[in-house]
Amino acid sequence: MATNTSITNLLQKNVKFPLFDVDGTLLESGNKIHADSFDFALHTVYNQPTASTEEIHIHGMIDTQILIETVKLHGISEKEAKNKVNEAMKAMTHYFDKHKGNGTFIVLDGVKNILEELKKKQIPTGLLTGNVEEIGWSKMEQAGIKEYFTFGAFGSLAFKRVDLIKIAQERLEKLAERKIPIKHFVIIGDTPLDIACAKAGGIEVIGVATGVYSKDELRNAGADLVVNTLHETKKILKFLNIN
Repeated sequence: MATNTSITNLLQKNVKFPLFDVDGTLLESGNKIHADSFDFALHTVYNQPTASTEEIHIHGMIDTQILIETVKLHGISEKEAKNKVNEAMKAMTHYFDKHKGNGTFIVLDGVKNILEELKKKQIPTGLLTGNVEEIGWSKMEQAGIKEYFTFGAFGSLAFKRVDLIKIAQERLEKLAERKIPIKHFVIIGDTPLDIACAKAGGIEVIGVATGVYSKDELRNAGADLVVNTLHETKKILKFLNIN
């Protein structure tokens, strides 16, 4: 973690701190263990044996939203869904932890290279992901890249993705022991919902075409910069004002 003094210097240079999405941005999406953990919670906590996340379009949604929107299709009210969501996320975490050894967590092209560059330059690097917090950190550990991240905001902490921006800001401020203006954060993600989140939160966003969306789709959604993969390190670092 960068020191208070070094963070002050970075802010004076107008450096922007990246908030990485996980699935489809850092790691290959479609991890079966995570998907199965949803079904486990839907079947056991919500008592909906036929419910499945395959019933909705989940790309870019946070885990709380995925649970709620799925059970609403089965006649459960949003109020009841929210009342049980913490129990459901605990069930997901339990299932994921029990089965994570059976899964594969594949790091996407260019990820380790840019994370190494950010680490060398002592840039505070965070996660902003729809994953339940314990599951998100576990994925990072399983994939061998947890060491590169010092803070994060997760789908278990809110019902709307945009609210995670403020959480990420507050967590870094706590670590840095100083205020950090919101303009110094940039989301890096692979879906139009990542872009919409950034725009709603008043920050910039880099779209990465490593998920199910093309460069044109990400550009049309309003991304401030679009890259094919995170292997385009120089272009990304320049956007973040990192020399």
